[in-house]
Amino acid sequence: MNIGQVIRALREERGWSQEKVALDAGMATSYVSRIERGERRLPTTRLEQLAAVFGHTAADIYALAEGRSLPRAASKAEGDTTIDYTSEAVQLRRSFRALTLANRRIAVELLKALERTQRDS
Repeated sequence: MNIGQVIRALREERGWSQEKVALDAGMATSYVSRIERGERRLPTTRLEQLAAVFGHTAADIYALAEGRSLPRAASKAEGDTTIDYTSEAVQLRRSFRALTLANRRIAVELLKALERTQRDS
C-alpha cells in the first residue's frame, strides 16, 4: 500500500470527500486527488498536514503504508488493539454502518459463527 492509498482509505473510512480533506489540510482538491492516485509525492510538511486532518502523525501514515496496524486510541474493552485499514476492512466497516440496528446484530452473530467455524477447522 502506498501513502496515497492510505490517505484514500482513511478518507473513505470516515465518509469524507476529497474537498473536505483538502479544505481541512489547506490544499487544493486536485492535489489531494493526485496524492490518492499516486501521481504526487508528498513533502513531509504536506504529509504532516494531511495526517493531522485524520488525527494521525506522519509516522502513523508511513506505518499504515507498510501494512502495520496502529494501537487503537479508543477503548480497548473488547480486546481489539488495532485498526485495520485494508480495503476489505474499510468496506466492511462502511457496509456495517449502513445496516439497521437489527441487521447489525445479525451481522455480528454471523461473524461470530464464521469465526467459530474457522477456529474449529
